[in-house]
Amino acid sequence: MIRVGIIGCGKIAQVRHLPEYAANPNAEIVAFYDKNMTRAQDMAAKYGGKVYNSFYELVDDPNVDAVSICVENRSHAEICTAALYAGKHVLVEKPGTLTTADWDQLCEEAKRQDCFLME
Repeated sequence: MIRVGIIGCGKIAQVRHLPEYAANPNAEIVAFYDKNMTRAQDMAAKYGGKVYNSFYELVDDPNVDAVSICVENRSHAEICTAALYAGKHVLVEKPGTLTTADWDQLCEEAKRQDCFLME
């Protein structure tokens, strides 16, 4: 069972990530973060799981194995970096980063951490 945290609880998370994880018998949604705390709380009420005050708190939780990053594009690299440094597997919405240099760095960190990084 893979325990998943959702970072960004907007439309793409609501119509794709959350329903698909919920339907997958090998996944359990355990964590939520969104800048809009009410939106994160609404998704936690619907799917179960804990709401965090920051994405840093979420990725630092040892009960989270992987994260889906569903935020604005300009924040992808920062959040992916934090998640990979914390040893989490990462699924990030496209584009994964705004530059190929940033993406290359994330790929190297994923290798160092022995984590999956998927876009």
